[in-house]
Amino acid sequence: MIKRISHIGIVVGDMDAAIELWTKTFGLKKVREMEVAVEGIRSVFLSANGKPDEMAIELMLPLNKSDMNNAVSRRLAKTGGGFYHLAVYVDNVESSGKKLKAKGLHTIDRPAATGMSVGRWLTHPKETSGVMVEGMQIE
Repeated sequence: MIKRISHIGIVVGDMDAAIELWTKTFGLKKVREMEVAVEGIRSVFLSANGKPDEMAIELMLPLNKSDMNNAVSRRLAKTGGGFYHLAVYVDNVESSGKKLKAKGLHTIDRPAATGMSVGRWLTHPKETSGVMVEGMQIE
């Protein structure tokens, strides 16, 4: 089902400081920046090889930190940020989501948010070892 890891999402409270840390301290390259309106976040993708779809880190900053209807804002308020999700590429987002549901997992189907996939699903961390998994299908 899983083809490879796409990226790891990290919630941050200060995007500039986070970019500086990951680029200057760890040597990653900034490869993509966008506002993801459907999620209410600003995302910056970083990677070692300069490619956004090969084991990247996604820094995620809520557009409105006080909006407690936004899951990323809630996570930032509760924990101060940190690890948020593991994104993986799957062969077929629709059939893989159905397989997970058939195995008893609850998934949330979501529209593609970053232009890196044609659709996606999310698992609930309570059902997947404390990790939200995001399944994405490559275009």
